[in-house]
Amino acid sequence: MAAKPGVVGRDRETSALAEALTAAAGGDGHLLVVTGGLGTGKTALLTAARELAARHGFTVLAARGSYLERDLPFGLVSRLFVCVGAGEEVQHLPRIAAALGQSDVLAEPGPVTLPELHALHRTLARMAAERPVAIVVDDAQWADQPSLQWLSTVPHRIEHLPVLALAGVGAGEGCTAPQTLEELLAAGAGEIRLDELSFDGTRALVEQELRRPVDDEFVARCRAEAGGNPLLLLNLLRAYTDQVEGLVAPALLPTVNVRLRRLAPHALDALHALVVLGGEVTLPRVAELIGTEAGELAGTISSLHRMGLLSADGALLHPVLRNTLREDLTITERQDLHAAAARLLVETGASAEAVAEHLAQTRPLGEEWATEVLVAAAGRARTRNRVADAVRFLRRALGEPGSARLLAQLGEAESYVDVPAAVEHLGEADPAHPALQGLLALLGEEPAVEPDSVGDPDVVPAAPSEFDPFLRAVASVRQRGELAAAYARVDRALTVARRWQHRPCVAAALTARSACLRDLGRLAGAESDAREALTLLEGCGAARLSTPVFTALAELALALLEMGEVEAASQVFDAVPGEVPDLFGAPALLAARGRVRIATGRRKDGVRDLLDCGERLRARGRDGLSWRLPLGGEHLAAEECLARSTGAVLPLAAALREQGVLRGAEGIALLEESVGLLAPTGAVLERARSHFALGRALHLAGRVKPARAELRVAVDLADDCGVEELAEEIRQELAAGPAGLTESERRVAALAAEGKMNREIAAALFVQLRTVEIHLTKVYRKLGIDGRDQLARALRLAG
Repeated sequence: MAAKPGVVGRDRETSALAEALTAAAGGDGHLLVVTGGLGTGKTALLTAARELAARHGFTVLAARGSYLERDLPFGLVSRLFVCVGAGEEVQHLPRIAAALGQSDVLAEPGPVTLPELHALHRTLARMAAERPVAIVVDDAQWADQPSLQWLSTVPHRIEHLPVLALAGVGAGEGCTAPQTLEELLAAGAGEIRLDELSFDGTRALVEQELRRPVDDEFVARCRAEAGGNPLLLLNLLRAYTDQVEGLVAPALLPTVNVRLRRLAPHALDALHALVVLGGEVTLPRVAELIGTEAGELAGTISSLHRMGLLSADGALLHPVLRNTLREDLTITERQDLHAAAARLLVETGASAEAVAEHLAQTRPLGEEWATEVLVAAAGRARTRNRVADAVRFLRRALGEPGSARLLAQLGEAESYVDVPAAVEHLGEADPAHPALQGLLALLGEEPAVEPDSVGDPDVVPAAPSEFDPFLRAVASVRQRGELAAAYARVDRALTVARRWQHRPCVAAALTARSACLRDLGRLAGAESDAREALTLLEGCGAARLSTPVFTALAELALALLEMGEVEAASQVFDAVPGEVPDLFGAPALLAARGRVRIATGRRKDGVRDLLDCGERLRARGRDGLSWRLPLGGEHLAAEECLARSTGAVLPLAAALREQGVLRGAEGIALLEESVGLLAPTGAVLERARSHFALGRALHLAGRVKPARAELRVAVDLADDCGVEELAEEIRQELAAGPAGLTESERRVAALAAEGKMNREIAAALFVQLRTVEIHLTKVYRKLGIDGRDQLARALRLAG
């Protein structure tokens, strides 16, 4: 049977209660105090104690202090002894008689008398003589004063009786008779303090509530929202659907509101003020905001801290409670509180950003000081690269006096995160603004002439306007085959763009880095960068039919194609119309789509895309590399010529390889040049392809040993890239060779690879020693190796 939620994770505390009951049953009577803040499980633990006492044969007297009956004399006693018969000694004690149900007369107020105490103790002793007694009082702080006075004297009367008294006290809550409660606490033989659940205790509660195991990360997230407070955790989990962060738990409110109203009339207002003020909490500010005296508020804040709701510095401890209290306010109430907080913070010298955070959550105030604060805060946010905050403050400022002059400033900030809004505001403020052309291009509205300025690849951009020229310069470095240098430069630029929080620049750098990673054979990274670039472009409002999106789509498709995921590569272009708009990025997209279509068997469509790519480039007086390669034939010579004239190493090596493959054994010189060009570049996948092509050509020429050497290099490179399809194809070539191994040769080779000597092999196969030597000689020649020490690896590669 599962434990009740309130006692899950309380093994130490329940063990202490069990030990106390055992001691009391043996005549060691004493008082044990249980203290805990709001929601720590005090009541659940005392309920468990009652049930445990009953199972052990105790007579259980249980009651709870009542806030509403705190002025009723002996109200708690009457609930404790409700089923207990009174002795004759109470006949002359009207208040005790009333408490024990022997009189209908309402008990008169006043302090407890000695005869009254004596009568109650006699009744308790008489009960203990029959069987052990457990007195369980919850919320003792709300007990009426006479009952609390009697309870505080019980510990001295039960020291040698089989009686256990348990008193639960709510930490931080108000009290009917503080001095008497202190007497009670002082008389206790021990205290069980209910702190927050441990990590393992939290896990146990979460798993019981969700009825499934959870990992450490989920437990940590729950604790981050609700700490180890059982009440908060249970309400969090009951509101949980797919994530725990940011949850609101309305079921908490009745319990919290009742406790706060009992604490002080302004306690709930104080918590609402703390929710609104956030990090700008000071006692005078909270007092001013809710209209109370700072001295009076100090006591309330201290009580809330002891209840476990606030940290020592006055901040709300648990996000789930903060979110819930915030949602408890109406929109108007929240706005009014934030407006009051903003005025208060301005008057007390808070920072512009702190004030702006409140103004951002109010209705327009129609006051010039609000405009000044919001603009100042936006400027501070920009200098700290917090662009989203700057945009938020400036947009809010548009509702205040004198905001028309802010349109250009707002548009410039929005150009980092929201392109359509930036175009709207900059266009309204200054139709000739220099940033508009680049922003319109992100929306698919390009100028008549394609920008072609080239920056310095060794100088990291200092402003967004320098980004595209820099990336064009890096593209030249990449074309020359200096891949590591190109990657390092674009990676630095990406770091800068991320620091700026300029989404279009980050997307451009990711797209460029994706191309570098693809060249380097790091295909998973290339795919990831291209996908992130597309996500950022969508997030900042870039049009689907725009050059940055086309370029990122092309890189994603090429990365997937190189990984052998042809179908996924084809799906990349689902959102692109068959007739691609004539944008600057169209040739790159057409070239990539053409290659993918050919790979999926749609050669006619693929060729049409490639030829369209070439036509568009020529129409602009330009030419591009790599689009001709899949076309073969005479296009390869043109590709080689263009690559040589521009110093483009990777396209040249690819053109030479394709021509060499077409010539077979006669193309060895071209293939060797391709391999040589690629050797210093770090282009792992391209090197694998060229070594493979060279190895195959050498096989065709009967040059087995050098062929296999090239193929072994090729398969290692293909494995490094994780391109399994290519690696398997190379292994098949290694396995086949020009003639392959005979069955006898394979048997001999296998035994030799295991480390057996020639004589052992001859004995095992029942052949002559000379036969083994002849077979091994042929095996070495066919596999292209020098001796026995290379045999195991060569056989493994040969399949």
